[in-house]
Amino acid sequence: MIALGNRVHIFVRPRFKDRLSSCMKDVLGCDGPISLKAPGLSEPILAWNFPNGGSLSAEFTDDALDEPQARRGCWLEIKAADPAVITKKLREAGLPEVTYLGNDYFVLPGGQVVRVAPA
Repeated sequence: MIALGNRVHIFVRPRFKDRLSSCMKDVLGCDGPISLKAPGLSEPILAWNFPNGGSLSAEFTDDALDEPQARRGCWLEIKAADPAVITKKLREAGLPEVTYLGNDYFVLPGGQVVRVAPA
């Protein structure tokens, strides 16, 4: 058996750190961030745990893709018991929206694209 795990690591430019942290906590309801010191990195990695499982960690580096480039990377799906509630919160937070193949996606601070789907 093989499966895709529920842990994601992304690279984000440092100027988005505060906005991403706020979005993860205040909009998506994640715990944290947990600060993880890693040898050789100038800043700690931040990690957030989602309320019903899974985690996202971010490494803040000037080498990360800029927002337009990050939008062309991997897109993530967030599962929610009530997707309409989370979608409303993302819209109220003013995050940019992308419609693709009839689905609404949102761009997190730093450029990562996410979709909210039913759990």
